[in-house]
Parts: sequence; structure tokens; C-alpha cells
Amino acid sequence: MFIRYILFLLVALGGAGLTMQMTWNSRLRASTGSPVLTTIISVVVTLFSLALVWASGVTPRGSVPAFDSLPRWAWFGGVFASYYLVASLIAIPKLGAASVFSLVIAGQMVAALILDSTGAFGVPHISFSLSRCVGAALLLIGVVLIQRQ
Repeated sequence: MFIRYILFLLVALGGAGLTMQMTWNSRLRASTGSPVLTTIISVVVTLFSLALVWASGVTPRGSVPAFDSLPRWAWFGGVFASYYLVASLIAIPKLGAASVFSLVIAGQMVAALILDSTGAFGVPHISFSLSRCVGAALLLIGVVLIQRQ
């Protein structure tokens, strides 16, 4: 149970880090004048940071599998990261960080419920239940309330 709480904390800190990343990148975008150039800079910094962690041996090194050993879709998750970064960089100066991230969370929740309930892409199948429905509805109500100014 303790490990579960540690994982909760680590994921929550990751979410806080994403908010900081987008806030800092939004400032960088104001200087570069381009959401795409800002995303490229962010991805290069991300790659450098990951290379340092990988080289340190803190996590397993792993190996690159043969391209045809996986479904083709498994190789393209980075497309969504690029889209997310550019869309957020365009939206934050107009909507603010809280609005953007409430929308990000709403999108994640809807997609996650669909993936869980269908078991698509190898996600463990978790049936859609009343409690999950109420939880998602409350989250979406929160998104609407955060959008009000």
C-alpha cells in the first residue's frame, strides 16, 4: 500500500512538473515568437535530460526492439506529445494555465475511460462503472467551473 502512495505522489509531481514546463515554455515562446520552435527547444532539452538519466544507470537501459516486432502505432506516441506541446503553447497565453490544464485533464480522462472500458491498445480492461462515471462527471464539471471567469 505504501508503494501505491509513493506512486500517487510521483505522478502528481509529474503533473505539477508539466504545468511548470508549459508555463516556462510559454515564456520562452514569447521570446522565440514560434510555438513550434519553442517545442523543438523543449524536446531537445527533454532528450538531453533523458540521455543523462539513461546514462546514469538509475533505470534499466533496455534495448530498441526490431521495428516489425511491435504494432506500428506503438512507435508514434511522440506525435501526441508534439501536438500537446504546440497546442498548449498557443492556448496558455490566451486561456491561462488553469484553463488549459483543466482541458488537458478532461481530454485525458475521457480518453482513459474509453481505453479502460474497451481494453484498446493493450490497456487492461476495466469496466465502466457508476463510480467511474460519477468521478469523470465531477471532473468535467470542475473543468467547466474553472473555465468561468
